[in-house]
Amino acid sequence: MKTQFQIILFIVTFLSGFAVFGESAALQPQSQGDITFVSGGVGLDEIDAMRALKPKYNLHLLFAVNSGEYLSDIEVAIFDKKGNTFMQAMSLGPFMLVNLKSGSYYVKASLDGRVISKKVTITGHKTTSLSIIWPHE
Repeated sequence: MKTQFQIILFIVTFLSGFAVFGESAALQPQSQGDITFVSGGVGLDEIDAMRALKPKYNLHLLFAVNSGEYLSDIEVAIFDKKGNTFMQAMSLGPFMLVNLKSGSYYVKASLDGRVISKKVTITGHKTTSLSIIWPHE
């Protein structure tokens, strides 16, 4: 229960973005076609940098285990209902920020062969947050 509270508290803190900090040199946005994204959040400097970057992105992803551990090195793919892949990348930290055009998408995240897929709808510049949480093994 305490761990779930810690996850919720961290998510709320991350999404609220009370403080704005300069971008970290290590966090470089990448592009695939029309999609721009950045991932990171390992260490306090990167967390601060991700907070500063998040207003520029309309999809905010969080990767964690339900025991409270945050994850990195997550394979992420974003595709439509027809299976057309729009983005495929490795998240270098527990947070991935993505800029997508309006529409419905599926986000598929893989951790050591364990795959979680979730549907997400993007509406303009409105922020959509999606937490992908694996069960603890």
